[in-house]
Amino acid sequence: MRGTLKNKSMKISAYLYDASGTDETVELTEEVCAQLDGSKMLWIDVSERKSETLLKIASLLKLKNVPVNQILAVSERPKLDKYENFYRFFIISVDTSEEETLKSIGIDFIVGNNFVVTIHDGEVPYFQEFHELEKGETTLGELDTEGFITTFLDLHIVSYFRAIEKIEHQVDRFDERILRTNMDDKKFLGEMVKLRRNASKLRHWFVPQRDVFYALSRPDFRPTAESEYVADTFENLNLHFENAIDAIENTRETVLSLFDLYTTRATHKMNNLMKSLTFVTVIVGTMSVISGIFGMNFEAGFFRAGNGFWDAVAGMIVLAGILTGTAKYFDWI
Repeated sequence: MRGTLKNKSMKISAYLYDASGTDETVELTEEVCAQLDGSKMLWIDVSERKSETLLKIASLLKLKNVPVNQILAVSERPKLDKYENFYRFFIISVDTSEEETLKSIGIDFIVGNNFVVTIHDGEVPYFQEFHELEKGETTLGELDTEGFITTFLDLHIVSYFRAIEKIEHQVDRFDERILRTNMDDKKFLGEMVKLRRNASKLRHWFVPQRDVFYALSRPDFRPTAESEYVADTFENLNLHFENAIDAIENTRETVLSLFDLYTTRATHKMNNLMKSLTFVTVIVGTMSVISGIFGMNFEAGFFRAGNGFWDAVAGMIVLAGILTGTAKYFDWI
């Protein structure tokens, strides 16, 4: 039907939030878009990047010059652009659902009066969490769109903190393996490469988003905000963002500290080996001294005994055992 988007077939979810508390999932139609006012807000979540879908949504919301080609090109740097009656920004979120690796999720936001459009490929975990948390009657309709997106951006930052926690958990397990087991260099370096790659990914994805967060806190990029509360919220969001950057940097340093731990462990093993070799050298040297004494040009009475050689060998073995036991007792080896 003209003026309607079939949500399921086009992977679209539309949520209408009313200040009266009657929130609901709706079919995206011209009538729904036309009734938006100061007491209602519409969130359109698009989980596929298709030109046809984006153009249809732009038509329903009466948006001009929507940068469809830029939205379809996910590889761009995070940025924010302002248009006549909306602004659009692109961020990179992180998915921690996979066990060993981190996955990036590019998300486009189109924000205008009383509506927010999010475009991405696949599912965004914290979108699902937000929707599950806010089921039923809420006061989200009382928020302006800037207040609404600050909630998403805060959850976005939290997703990076979760990724940091995941890496730190992997580092803790790796710490224990280094201390408890004898890892060879090849295995250690392979594990280090994985951890360092994940830490570098977080920094590579997150730090360039500083331009977006700083731009959103400027008055010229908040055309629909009428409250000082929103400005303060964006300032707090920037502080949260900077804390996340510090946490990512600390995580990278923590990963690199594993090399110091492994080096210390290897040095400790080498010291123990050298102590053992030194002790073996002492025993061999002692036996050599005894053998040298017996080989001197003099004759003792027990040299005439038929088993004198084996008595000497047995004596040296007993002496070696006594020296070894003494070293063990005093924890020299």
